[in-house]
Amino acid sequence: MICFKCGNDTLLPGEVHLTSSRQGESFTVKMHGLRCELCGFQTVDSAQSAEFTKLVSDAYRESRGLLTGAEIRARRAQLSMTQQRFSEYLGTGVASVKRWESGQIQDKAMDELIRLKTDPEAARRNLKSLEQQVPESIVVFEGHDIVFALTSPHTQYMPSKATTMDSESVAGQEALLTDNCIAA
Repeated sequence: MICFKCGNDTLLPGEVHLTSSRQGESFTVKMHGLRCELCGFQTVDSAQSAEFTKLVSDAYRESRGLLTGAEIRARRAQLSMTQQRFSEYLGTGVASVKRWESGQIQDKAMDELIRLKTDPEAARRNLKSLEQQVPESIVVFEGHDIVFALTSPHTQYMPSKATTMDSESVAGQEALLTDNCIAA
C-alpha cells in the first residue's frame, strides 16, 4: 500500500498510536493499523475505522466515568437479554443500545439509568440516598377525612391529602385514636 504522506510503497501492518477527538477533547489510542517504515506515517484502513471510532469513544467514556460499549454489552449479557429486550427494559429504542455498544457515547443520565437497572449495589445506594431525601411515611391512622402519618423530622415531602401533626398537637388527643390504629 502506498503511503499518503511520502508517496512511498511502504505502508505495513503493525501497532499504531492514533489521535482523534470527542466532544472537543483529544484522545490517543493504540491499535493494529498501518505504518510507513520510511516517514513514520500511521493510519488505519476502512476495515479498521469502526474499531478506531469505538476505541476513541471508549477513551472519552473512561475519562468521564461512563460505561464503555463493552461494559454495556457485558451488563446486557449478564441479564441474558437481547439488544431488543434490553432496550425495552431501559425504555429506549433498540437502535440506541446498538449504537452504545458499537461506539456512540451515551449521555450521563442514560449511563446512570443503565447502572441502576443492571447493578444491584448501585440501585441500593440510590434507594438509600432517596430514602434520606424523601423518607417514607408510616401511616398510623387513616379515616374518612384524616391521615395520621409519622415521618422523620427531616421530611421535605408529604403525600397529598395528608395532615401533619407534631407531638404537641397530639398530646392529650389520645381519645381520637380508635381501635383501628395500627401500632408502628
